[in-house]
Amino acid sequence: MGHCPLPGLTMAFGHDDTDELAYALAQTDFDAVERDGYRAEWTDDGTEVRVHSLETEETARYNAEDLVRAESDREVSDAKVPE
Repeated sequence: MGHCPLPGLTMAFGHDDTDELAYALAQTDFDAVERDGYRAEWTDDGTEVRVHSLETEETARYNAEDLVRAESDREVSDAKVPE
């Protein structure tokens, strides 16, 4: 578990920056958040959270339902949709 990616959250789960930002978004009422060169946003249908690098073409996708229920680093990483 790393630093908390958004002010107001007491903890963040995940193994890397994209995991942590995706988890942070799932714990807020925001449609999207940006931090440290990444942007996390809900898909229009609310079934996924996508984290985009603002500097490269990299995108990580997460199953929204699994992400919202995640309670550990492993569960956040497991919510990531394989490419």
